[in-house]
Amino acid sequence: MAACAASTATIDWELLEAAISGDTRSMKMKYMDSHDPTILLGKNPQGNTCLHISSMCGHLEFCKDVLSLPQDPTVKKKLLTTVNVMNETPLLTAITSGHVTLAAFLLKYCHEQGFSEVILKQDKHKCNALHHAICNGHKDLALELIATQPALSKDVNKYGESPMYIALMMRDSKFTDIFEKLLGIDGSSHSGTYGYNALHAAIRNGNPGENYGVQLRSHGKLA
Repeated sequence: MAACAASTATIDWELLEAAISGDTRSMKMKYMDSHDPTILLGKNPQGNTCLHISSMCGHLEFCKDVLSLPQDPTVKKKLLTTVNVMNETPLLTAITSGHVTLAAFLLKYCHEQGFSEVILKQDKHKCNALHHAICNGHKDLALELIATQPALSKDVNKYGESPMYIALMMRDSKFTDIFEKLLGIDGSSHSGTYGYNALHAAIRNGNPGENYGVQLRSHGKLA
């Protein structure tokens, strides 16, 4: 919990404490007393809003209630699009913190609101939500992300790694489903670090490289 309790800058102290503890009642009282919906947008020195902090701490109901409060759609959108010093939205923060159910809620919410830019956002290392979901072993969330926003498959991080490459680097057969989903998306990247590609990753980790090679070539991923 210490990671959640960062010192404050512009965020209201009582709101910060409520976000850390998941105290929805205190958060609502502070919001109503302030008569200012932008109070929810205050940040700590790490650039985290109350939605970032509650996402980091895994407070699903708090996040739901925060998003239900602002009547102004611009404030609601700002809560979801604001990034911290790591260039993370609350969605990315939820994924990197391992809160899959909360991340799935934010993904669905952003999709329903038409906030595709939130889903596609890349952090300071150019990793998107799909990179992080795969790296953290969240197969079901990764499949949800692919189904919701296939364009995530096209991004590479600053190390040159695509989601497909990372999926094949994982020493777990459950990621075969992710590979196959990514393979079926037009324009999905297969690139990897240091000039390697998805086939290199498959062979390196003892996967059936020949089979993957046939699939990659049949989809035009390899020359």
